Amino acid sequence: MKILCLIDNLGSGGAQRQMTNLALLLQKKGNDIDFVLYGKDDFFADVLKSSGIPITIVKNRNKLERVYRVRNYIRKSGVDIVISFLETPNFLACLSAVGKHSWKLIINERSSNLNSFISKKSRIFKWFARYCDKIVCNSINGKNLWLKYYPQYKDKLMTIYNTVLVSEPKSQPAAKNASKRKILVAASYQRLKNMDGVIEAVKALPEDFKARLEINWYGQTEVVPNDTKAYDAAAMKIKDLCLEDTIHFYQPAKDIITKMVEADCVALFSFYEGFPNAICEGMVLSKPIIMSHVSDYTVLVDENNGFLCSADDIESIKEALMQFLCATEDELRNMGIASKEKAKLLFDNEFITKQWFTLFNHL
Repeated sequence: MKILCLIDNLGSGGAQRQMTNLALLLQKKGNDIDFVLYGKDDFFADVLKSSGIPITIVKNRNKLERVYRVRNYIRKSGVDIVISFLETPNFLACLSAVGKHSWKLIINERSSNLNSFISKKSRIFKWFARYCDKIVCNSINGKNLWLKYYPQYKDKLMTIYNTVLVSEPKSQPAAKNASKRKILVAASYQRLKNMDGVIEAVKALPEDFKARLEINWYGQTEVVPNDTKAYDAAAMKIKDLCLEDTIHFYQPAKDIITKMVEADCVALFSFYEGFPNAICEGMVLSKPIIMSHVSDYTVLVDENNGFLCSADDIESIKEALMQFLCATEDELRNMGIASKEKAKLLFDNEFITKQWFTLFNHL
């Protein structure tokens, strides 16, 4: 089967990681994959190239030319199935499906941001979803938003969780600094990821708690090209509040899994999430989780494997951090075991792959 995967670029974002993982799994099952982009970021390019998956960049100088060239490429591709991720690629794929064609189109919802359902642009883009064959949401929450705002597509909707490709560490991590507990956050530096809330919560901690905490945040500073305002403001706030010894900002790390292995906990404090890669990966790696009330949090985290908080409540975030710091080593170890058990049930790659092939066979 020939499958075309369409996304904006191969930057370090969550959707890019998800599509890369899906392409690898589909190729492993004997499918020919054509990975198509219209942007230049290449964070995950080496992963695809090392597996022999070709990457095509559709060159364009403006948005109108992008529409023409992407549509032209897809319609001449000779593939059996087109899979698109993210709002604009979904729109371009649906626009490409207008008119007679033999291939099937699966668009994917990766966001639970309300604005991506009710804004004028989103309403126009989602009108074109009538031209796709299926809409796959990577969370139950995302599917419910489609049902609420676009019930006319109810027969096209289904949920398939993300694939999680994480190799077990070959060796145990080096001994940790017992005086500090490390929390890892893997999220881009944008306001919806809630850097401010985390900074304020850390500021509010008692000094003895603050001295025992280290938060290492890895992410892309430019969510919009040449715009680092959110990152700059958060970094300045950390400096102004003298929290440089507690909160550390880093660029995206290609060895993020190694960083997770070295951490004591994996966390996410966002206002909105589609389905959080970092949380899923942390669970697979047997890590306790701290997570805000986003996406399918009721499925992912409970008192057995972590701590929940409200993104818009500084006191709630502070309380989650304190609970983590007060937990004994045995309690954290048991939480990690519970995370691993949950992950086995939710993210089994064979099960998720079967869901995709069942979908393909029913198109």
